[in-house]
Amino acid sequence: MIVSDLNWKTWLRHGDQYLKAAGSKGAFRFDTEIAYNLLGMSLEGYVMAILDIHNSLPENHTFTDLVDALETVYPLDVKLREKILQYESLQSICSVDKYQREKPSSDAVDDLRTAVNRIGVIAHEVCGHVN
Repeated sequence: MIVSDLNWKTWLRHGDQYLKAAGSKGAFRFDTEIAYNLLGMSLEGYVMAILDIHNSLPENHTFTDLVDALETVYPLDVKLREKILQYESLQSICSVDKYQREKPSSDAVDDLRTAVNRIGVIAHEVCGHVN
């Protein structure tokens, strides 16, 4: 039997850690490609925390699959959804159809960070009701 420590608390902590590692607005600890990927992992952590609370999973770990799964358990603002999905095409590294990487601009990373921050707030609100 495989025992995993992956639960909503772990996913939420991962979301926070990856967001912090990505650096603050305009002050990247790494280049924009690494910051973008850290933000993607942060988004995944936050969404997975919310989904775990609801005993749900995404079909895959693309931004689209994560957001679609999130919307089955939480009503997401249309503008926030669009903001996240507009950056999915920069690096389609989890896609089953195509693999694509493009270096994101600093503005794109800052914009994505804002969206991931909002998802983080939502995750903490949703998960905070479980404690």
